[in-house]
Amino acid sequence: MVSDDFRAWARSFSGCDGGNVKAGVWISGIEWGSASYDDGIYYRKLVEQIKAGAYNDYRRSYDWKESTTYPYGRSFAKLYTALNDVDIQNYREYVSTLSGSEVFKLNLYPIAFDSTDPNLWSDYELEQITGFREKHLFQTWCFYNRFPWFARQTEANSPKIVIGTGVSYLRDFLAFFGADPMSVSMIQFRDLKPDPATGSNRPRRFYWVNLTGGTWLFVIPFFSGSNGLNSDYLLGEMGRQIREISGYGSLI
Repeated sequence: MVSDDFRAWARSFSGCDGGNVKAGVWISGIEWGSASYDDGIYYRKLVEQIKAGAYNDYRRSYDWKESTTYPYGRSFAKLYTALNDVDIQNYREYVSTLSGSEVFKLNLYPIAFDSTDPNLWSDYELEQITGFREKHLFQTWCFYNRFPWFARQTEANSPKIVIGTGVSYLRDFLAFFGADPMSVSMIQFRDLKPDPATGSNRPRRFYWVNLTGGTWLFVIPFFSGSNGLNSDYLLGEMGRQIREISGYGSLI
């Protein structure tokens, strides 16, 4: 049984790193990683967070300095630097000049995990915490309950660009950010050319569509992994192409 507290918590800014919800650029991952590094303390705190209901106590500015201490944050900093037509090699200097009001960072799902191992659901007694017997049921509930809430936030705040990381989650990102069902036929895709320095011939495909209200949604490969944007060259190209397709330079 899903409690009213859980319902309110999941349909709020739970699972978000924060930043400025009125920012021109939103970046979304799937879920937080590294949840059990603290020997389960995170999950014990999760019980209290859910009991508190709707979560709005996120940071109101994105912490660029802290974000560049971990891989995902560094890759996003490089991508954002390239998006703004700045040499990616200077990403640390560039983001150090920013206030943190430029972006909003969020996640599709509100609960953190170390890995995709389904046993973590039972290991941390998440059935008792959430009311769902397995993670798949939790994700399905989010699709029909959490995602529409965030679609309304997207429409209300009208970011210029939304970037979702993980092309295998294309359908999730479309629903989460409120793509009109009729716009699905308008989705376009393109392949990034491989990084010439690696000798790889494997292209990286990404997708985009213009949402209601003029927001551009881009769904791009993960930053890591053999098929990801795992080099400065690829991150730079991705930023450049998002800028070109969306006309971002003329939007700011």
